[in-house]
Amino acid sequence: MLAKLQRYVNGINLQNKLIVLFLLLSVIPLALLGTFSYYKSSNVIQEKVYQTVLENLSQVNFSLNYFVRDIEQLSMYIYGSSDIQEVLAKDPNRSLVEKYEDEKKMNRILESFLGFKNWDIEIYLLGLNGDRYFTGDLLPNPYAEFNPNWGLFRKARLAEGNVVWDTHYAMKKIDDFGVVLSSGRLIKKIDTNQPLGYLVIDIMEPALADKYNKAHLYPGGQVFLLDRNGYTISSIPSKQQVGTKLNESFLPKVLEGKKGFFNVKEPSGDSSMIIYDTSEATGFKLISKVPVAAVTKDSLSIRNLTVAVIVLEVIVFFGIAYLISRTLTQPLRKLRSLMRQVESGNMNVMFPSRYDDEIGQLGQSFNNMLQQIKLLINEVYEKQLMVQQAELKAVQAQFNPHFLYNTLDSINWMARIYKVDDISRTAISLGELLRFSIRKDGPFIPLGEDMRQIRNYLVIQQIRYRDKYEVTFDLDPSLESLYTLKLLLQPIIENAITHGLEMKVGKGKLDIHVAKIGDRIRFVVRDDGIGMYPGTAERIMSGGYASDHPEKTGIGLENVRKRLLLYFGRNYRLSIDSAPQQGTTVQIEIPVLNSAEEGEHVSNRHSG
Repeated sequence: MLAKLQRYVNGINLQNKLIVLFLLLSVIPLALLGTFSYYKSSNVIQEKVYQTVLENLSQVNFSLNYFVRDIEQLSMYIYGSSDIQEVLAKDPNRSLVEKYEDEKKMNRILESFLGFKNWDIEIYLLGLNGDRYFTGDLLPNPYAEFNPNWGLFRKARLAEGNVVWDTHYAMKKIDDFGVVLSSGRLIKKIDTNQPLGYLVIDIMEPALADKYNKAHLYPGGQVFLLDRNGYTISSIPSKQQVGTKLNESFLPKVLEGKKGFFNVKEPSGDSSMIIYDTSEATGFKLISKVPVAAVTKDSLSIRNLTVAVIVLEVIVFFGIAYLISRTLTQPLRKLRSLMRQVESGNMNVMFPSRYDDEIGQLGQSFNNMLQQIKLLINEVYEKQLMVQQAELKAVQAQFNPHFLYNTLDSINWMARIYKVDDISRTAISLGELLRFSIRKDGPFIPLGEDMRQIRNYLVIQQIRYRDKYEVTFDLDPSLESLYTLKLLLQPIIENAITHGLEMKVGKGKLDIHVAKIGDRIRFVVRDDGIGMYPGTAERIMSGGYASDHPEKTGIGLENVRKRLLLYFGRNYRLSIDSAPQQGTTVQIEIPVLNSAEEGEHVSNRHSG
């Protein structure tokens, strides 16, 4: 797709490209500015709305805190009533008449407490002596026979007389959700601190809903009142989650924070802003869920105005861009027409330059180019003659190597006739080396062929040095079909002989080892000659070695290192291990090459 698009763009003429460029330069800044303005204004509006909603939630939370403090204050009044303490401390086996009088007395007291304010609550006094007093019509079964280790009673018992709160997690009716929150307190005898019973104040859902109905509700929004654990105490407008844990993805983040707002993605794809505040008194969370679309509808006018301005600008700038591009490309079209005439063979044309700008300079260059072409055409024939002469000289230059090779072949036969085997072997080896040197192969040759040339070289050297050293070859025949860099080992072997074994006292040994190690070929050349002084190997590897002897330049190993770097990049290994009078070991590792083309591919990749 990218290649097709590139070909399509390249095929558009310059005039249309200029039109598109002018339109892009004019439309893109305004589009970016309009988009930025729209999103900036939208964000500012959202920020202001969310701050306002958050302040509103804080006020509602303050009202709820005031309500909670009133409930706690009421429980304190009941806790401190001497009449209530007296009745709850009575003997459970007292007479029925006395119990009846106590019940009337307690009902009057509880009704008097409810008379302070118009609260939608129920009060229960549950004595440890079995007495039960309450303001409602019925005594719920969990309160008639309560277990001190369950729910609210366990919290109250552990609080040792302090107020505790508990949430009801089950709904009682379809429309009336009944008790949603309870406050409890363990009642103790003031003078002896003896437990007398439990005070329970049940708060109905409408009592709380009346408080947070003051929270501003946007169309499609919701308000939730949660306890510390995320259970829904009350909600508007939908009350389907009352009494259950809030089933929303944003709940963990709300439970971790204290107050603030953040954006969430709905399953439908729409976005909503979650604004929440936490009561310092109870830890309850008041959450307002506001659809972002309901908040940003006022900023849509900015977007519509921006789109209208961009459309109008495109129309105006298209006309301007067309006139400018046509004026700029007219001389180029004239120049293109002249070039087509030149392509057809008409060299007697000229661009009538009336401009001093870049286009005029291009036309003048076109005229000069035509004149130069006419001159170059006359020179082509002369150059062709020179090339033919150069090729002839190159053929003649090959005569000497071929002549020398044929001469060595004649020497070989003469030596064989006179049974001088040393001269014959030397002539054959030298001839093979000469034939190898004049070949026009690439830099990579089969490993077996390279090893044969090394053996020819060693034959000549052993004729020269006689029994000065012995050579050991270790090469697996299966590796001979692999490819290696031409003349890779010859300089190393030459160094081992001339610098190591030649100056050794007594007979030396030269080992040549070739092996396949994984996906690499390892060459090891080891001699037991005089070795190198400390630091010499490091200088050779770093390219800083210079020989003290003019006839021994010391560039053999340096050239090997440079050739390895040239053809393999960093994908090779060259190491030199040497010590005085201990000999020298040179080790080379290169990638396994199954063909010369594979070697050329590696070389081109690293040179690129």
